[in-house]
Amino acid sequence: MAVSWRSWLANEGVKHLCLLIWLSLNVLLFWKTFLLYNQGPEYHYLHQMLGLGLCLSRASASVLNLNCSLILLPMCRTLLAYLRGSQKVPSRRTRRLLDKSRTFHITCGVTICIFSGVHVAAHLVNALNFSVNYSEDFIELNAARFRNEDPRKLLFTTVPGLTGVCMVLVLFLMVTASTYAIRVSNYDIFWYTHNLFFVFYMLLMLHVSGDDWKPYKLRRLYFIWVCRDIQSFRWFADLLCVLHNKFWHENRPDYVNIQLYLSQTDGIQNIIGEKYQALNSRLFIGRPRWKLLFDEIAKCNRGKTVGVFCCGPSSISKILHKLSNRNNSYGTRFEYNKESFS
Repeated sequence: MAVSWRSWLANEGVKHLCLLIWLSLNVLLFWKTFLLYNQGPEYHYLHQMLGLGLCLSRASASVLNLNCSLILLPMCRTLLAYLRGSQKVPSRRTRRLLDKSRTFHITCGVTICIFSGVHVAAHLVNALNFSVNYSEDFIELNAARFRNEDPRKLLFTTVPGLTGVCMVLVLFLMVTASTYAIRVSNYDIFWYTHNLFFVFYMLLMLHVSGDDWKPYKLRRLYFIWVCRDIQSFRWFADLLCVLHNKFWHENRPDYVNIQLYLSQTDGIQNIIGEKYQALNSRLFIGRPRWKLLFDEIAKCNRGKTVGVFCCGPSSISKILHKLSNRNNSYGTRFEYNKESFS
């Protein structure tokens, strides 16, 4: 029998349109959150520590939050009865859509179960990585207290870990008691276990408030200094070392990116003194590759405005001015400033 598209659209069109919108929201939310934690500069150090587990745990959490906020709406019988009897919903198709509320409730429930599995698996990997990749340079970011700490302690002695385990247990009871066999044989079991949603949402609020992932802003100051000989660096070396050590101890080692260039030299030299070791590793021979440097800065600051300040000969000033006005594929805008002495 041939299907009438007009009849199909009248009977199924609105339902499938709503399903498509819901599915698109889930995909978009998952993808945007995944990209944020994978590429966002504020989560650079967390991503280095946790890798893919960070992205999957946060992206799945976004989908879970969305569906946990929607799953109760189809079961609000008072609201559904009001909408069915209200003149505010004049369309018969929309009223028929309300009859599909149970199907949407089940769809959200299945989605919560699937992404709970992804979320739990990702956090198990995160707990292991927190322990294995522990670094004293990033104590504030690490959930572990020392290297190779038992990951099970992170799961059972922290608020996010403990509430997460309890939520999984409650969800397991609710899902298993929702099967057709149990609903038919003993409906009371289904009814009472489903009322555990009060406990589930209380745990969810505690879990979200305790799961505090601190964004770690990667704001960088590029300090590029070009000199002809090694002696020219020494009068400013002490201050640069102080700044480097200060930001390193504040867990912001990348805040100042120091690059020292010797334009004329007979060989590789070092700044004399043990206290200048931090600068010796940032000493280069030759001239800066300005275009590559601008491309790197633009990539790390997509869509933002970056200030450029030049204090030096007019030859360098012209190069930086030209690069500041150049278009880039990252939407970064460079504002050029100069104080030239030649």
